[in-house]
Amino acid sequence: MNEKLESLIQLGKKLLLWLILPLVILISGFFLGEQFEVGRLSAIASCEGSVNNSACIRSKGYLASSPYYPDLGRRYFGAFARMIGGDLGASYYVEPALPVNLPKAGDTPPDEDAEEPEEKKPAPPSKK
Repeated sequence: MNEKLESLIQLGKKLLLWLILPLVILISGFFLGEQFEVGRLSAIASCEGSVNNSACIRSKGYLASSPYYPDLGRRYFGAFARMIGGDLGASYYVEPALPVNLPKAGDTPPDEDAEEPEEKKPAPPSKK
């Protein structure tokens, strides 16, 4: 009985070392990367209406285009989370914002409340 118990304990240690521990490390890395991705996506959403999206996103600690993170740790964890999350069906795609068309001075429609200049009436024909 003692030999069977020892073999079960050895099997449990190997199972813990080679299966459970790597799974815990991978899952915790995925959750950490997901938190980085949530932060990046919220920074993009908060900069949506700004005139210069790239500068706004950069001011929040992210890059506007791929690789999205200035430091390697967040870059690897974020890429790992995008890879696993993409396989699970998550979408990390951010639609590019349309360029903001600011109206020019000549393009603005006339103000309805403004006084309109009086129209010039054609001069009556002169008799000669």
